[in-house]
Amino acid sequence: MLSILIPSYNVDLTALVTQLLEQARALALPFEIIVMDDASPDMAVRERNQRLQDAPEVLYLQQQSNNGRAKLRNKLVQQARFPYLVLMDCDAGIVDSSYLSRYGQYVQDHPELPSRFVIAGGLMYRSDKPAKERLLRWKYGMRREVRPAVERNKHPYRSFTPFNIFTTRETFVDNGFDESLTTYGYEDTLWGYQLKQQEIPLVHIDNPLFHDGLDTNETFLRKTREAIENLYRLMQEERLPKEFEADSRLLRAYRNFERKGSLPICSWYYQTSHKLMEASLKQAPSLRVMDSYKLFYLAYLSRK
Repeated sequence: MLSILIPSYNVDLTALVTQLLEQARALALPFEIIVMDDASPDMAVRERNQRLQDAPEVLYLQQQSNNGRAKLRNKLVQQARFPYLVLMDCDAGIVDSSYLSRYGQYVQDHPELPSRFVIAGGLMYRSDKPAKERLLRWKYGMRREVRPAVERNKHPYRSFTPFNIFTTRETFVDNGFDESLTTYGYEDTLWGYQLKQQEIPLVHIDNPLFHDGLDTNETFLRKTREAIENLYRLMQEERLPKEFEADSRLLRAYRNFERKGSLPICSWYYQTSHKLMEASLKQAPSLRVMDSYKLFYLAYLSRK
């Protein structure tokens, strides 16, 4: 009764799916693993992932054009045959052999859960420091994303990510990811606040997956700009929940500078110094510089 859903893009899923098959078969219940490739340009990776469907429980679906993360996740849910869902990103890594059973045990121990709920397992990074060209993403993840469940449950809908969740197909009825956001960033955040508005429980437990897909510093900075562009668009369209502005460190800083009339200075600083900041972040990653970079870019977009 379990559908494991994995959106795929240029990542060899052989090791991940092999471990998931072993764990799911041990549960002795009907299950499926659906891999949906979002038009990966690496044909060798495509071919390796296609071979995964040699296992009868695996379905591989190939998209001919890139959909983006939100639409691809919605498509995966539509393909699911079973009522319980595990959603994970393709760059995830299994931490231990109890990953799937831990979710099942939590549901079994909490019969009061309604038919619509989300359980978030969290994430972790491997302790070995990566090469310098990938250090920014690793440092950001270690400092900002890795938090125990007891801390995440204090503000369960804040900074939510579906990197690793257990939920139900019914949860997605009239409640999918916002497909208007086709580039990187904030479609996850919006979905979290949508859950809150609909009073769908979001519970955090300690059942992490490794986040193994470390972007290069260059790629992470590009994705950061894309995310800020999405954020600015949502601001312009007045689509951000009020709670999000209060919860977002970036927006609190932006509004503070706006009240002080300092946004033009921030915008000017981005225009004149962004290349220096990017070079600094690539050579010696600093989260303080990263925070300033994001604020200055948002100010720049607001003054264009």
